[in-house]
Amino acid sequence: MKRHLLAIIYTLPVLFLACCGGEEKKEEKGPDKFAIALADSINDKAELARWIEHYDSLGDRHSSLVLRQKYGSALRNASEFEAAIKTHGTCIKDAKELCDTLQLIIAYNNQGTNFRRLGDLVEAGNFHYAALELCDKITDDTTYTARKNVVRTLNGLGNVMLSLNNNEVAENMFRRALKGERELGSLTGEAINLANIGAIKEREGQLDSARIYYSLSLEKNIAHNNKIGISLCYQNIGNIDEMEGNIEMAKRNYLESYNIGKSTNDIWHWLNSCTALAELHLKNQEIDSAEYYTTEALEAAEKINAKGRLPHIYKLHSEVLKERNDLKGALEYTDLAHIYSDSINSEENKNHLYNLRIKYEVEKRDAEVKKAQANAEDEKKLRETITWSVSIVIILAILTLIALIIAGRNRKRANIILLSSTYKCNFLGADNKQ
Repeated sequence: MKRHLLAIIYTLPVLFLACCGGEEKKEEKGPDKFAIALADSINDKAELARWIEHYDSLGDRHSSLVLRQKYGSALRNASEFEAAIKTHGTCIKDAKELCDTLQLIIAYNNQGTNFRRLGDLVEAGNFHYAALELCDKITDDTTYTARKNVVRTLNGLGNVMLSLNNNEVAENMFRRALKGERELGSLTGEAINLANIGAIKEREGQLDSARIYYSLSLEKNIAHNNKIGISLCYQNIGNIDEMEGNIEMAKRNYLESYNIGKSTNDIWHWLNSCTALAELHLKNQEIDSAEYYTTEALEAAEKINAKGRLPHIYKLHSEVLKERNDLKGALEYTDLAHIYSDSINSEENKNHLYNLRIKYEVEKRDAEVKKAQANAEDEKKLRETITWSVSIVIILAILTLIALIIAGRNRKRANIILLSSTYKCNFLGADNKQ
């Protein structure tokens, strides 16, 4: 009886706690590891397209999604923005259907970058904030992909704010992204955010600080052999040289940036050095050279529909035409510059993104409050569970003790009766002998 009661005591609380637990969650099948490695190693559009077709034929949608994300980025880097938007739109759809939150965040950020490069800052902000909201909902944020998603989202939003001249918010986001990239050991990620912080310092007239950040970014890009990054850093350092009056050094850095950038397919980034050279030659009254670069930049920007770049290029081309005494043409391009600039930097766009940021912050605080309340409720339930379990153990222990006491008394009574019977039998046997 004692063994049975002790078994009940130790087993019952365990069963009680087990019943309070949730159901086991089933994990969705993820992308093939080989597909992830392929996406990391391939930049060629045609090869990426072949692998997407291969995984589509196998019905492996997760692996196909990973490669399609990279394919869309390759299209964007080749300035094929319309195709990139279509591809990443498919990625968003597939990620939702597969309930793959991590890939959905990647797709949102990719789409945000696509629209930002086209100069549509409202759409860019919408996608980046959608990504940030999902990042906050990820419970397991210790994986590399989850952490990388956060820093990419912060960088995307920082660039949107930088485009709207909101330096304070932009720098905050870039510094948070930089910290995350350092923790992840990403040289390219560090380089990007160092350069972005340098751009803010340049805007604010802190040229020494800007040069330091640009130089650090260049070191990271060279270490990772990132040609686009190297090109951008030479162009940025050339900006500082020009602002400090070192024109020959500025021209040398701009040309280095121009040549390296032209060897890549990234027209959108290459336009930076192209317009920098045009502007420098224009200031020096080298009109033929200025016209060469403004015409080249104008054709390239219109070809890829880079709305964000066009206002500055139109303005430069207008000034070149003015120097050529083509006042009618100069006026037309001045008007175009104003139209495109107003469409990008309108108060409506700024207010939309400001309201979007406020909405995000409010919803994030509300979510934190709800989470704290849920945690408190869980702790309360856990305390109640422990209290009931301990109470059951104590009650069972008391019952066991009472049972043992009763059993002990019964044994004692039985022994007394047995001894009494034995004594009586011995006494009667002695009488008979007499």
